[in-house]
Amino acid sequence: MGVCSVLQQSRCVHMQQGSSHFPQHRHLQRRLLCGPPAAAAAAAGDGNDSRPIAADSISTEQQQQQQQSSKHGSSQPRQQKAVPIRIAATTNEETYSLEDTKALVETAMLSAVSGLAFLLSTLLKLDNSLGYFLPLPIAIAACRSGVAAAWYTMLATAFLLLVLLGPLRAITYVLMHGMLAAALGSMWVWQWPWSVSIIAGAVLRMAGQLGYLVLSSLTMNENLFAVMLSNVHNLLDRLSAALRSSGSASTLTISCMIFALLLVNGLCYVFLQHVIYHVILGSMGFKLGPLPGIVRKYVYAGVPQQPQPGKA
Repeated sequence: MGVCSVLQQSRCVHMQQGSSHFPQHRHLQRRLLCGPPAAAAAAAGDGNDSRPIAADSISTEQQQQQQQSSKHGSSQPRQQKAVPIRIAATTNEETYSLEDTKALVETAMLSAVSGLAFLLSTLLKLDNSLGYFLPLPIAIAACRSGVAAAWYTMLATAFLLLVLLGPLRAITYVLMHGMLAAALGSMWVWQWPWSVSIIAGAVLRMAGQLGYLVLSSLTMNENLFAVMLSNVHNLLDRLSAALRSSGSASTLTISCMIFALLLVNGLCYVFLQHVIYHVILGSMGFKLGPLPGIVRKYVYAGVPQQPQPGKA
């Protein structure tokens, strides 16, 4: 037993002298080779010097594994905090589907196109030429995204024109084109008969024209309707004088004639709108209801009709 302790001490001294060139490894070599005092005493008592070395090596490996596991465990919550996955902060928030987002984007784009078309038609005096195509963006919005999208497009266009051209132009657009376009788009989506939609559209256009007349009267601070009545009355007096006839029409008769002419104008305008948009939107793949037989005969004249599958 005394010989083993002497040999172990001499071995420790020899390793300490050989490791003088590497002072940073002295402590590690002492721990691995000589072992702690308790391990040296146990080795001296048992006569085996390999046991404390194995114990120390196992303890160092366990410490390294514990350090690595602690580092790995501490890095996991950091990663979870860095990349949070949260869909909604509270349960009261509304969720929007892809269709709602698509309808919102299309509404914004179509309202911008409609506002630009009205701006060009106003600045370049092309209202007579572009008047039939101004309701097209609103009609497309109604056919693609529903009735609500058509009215939202009309309102968005009105607010855009309010910013660009002022309130008078915005109200003019709503009265002359916006309300009629939204109403026609709604009736086309609901596939109402042409007889109902044309009459309703004509009445709405006549109301818009009268509203524009009232707005112009308020702007110019003059009763334009009375001016129009007086001009028509003077024209009828000249005609009666040229024809050598006595008498003249009353104011009520002239007013009824003006309303009748406005209604006829609205009927013709809305009928042409139906024909044009039935061709344009039909080519895009939208269904606007059945086309009357007389109109189909003249619109599709010369176009070969495909036979229906149920008929021979």
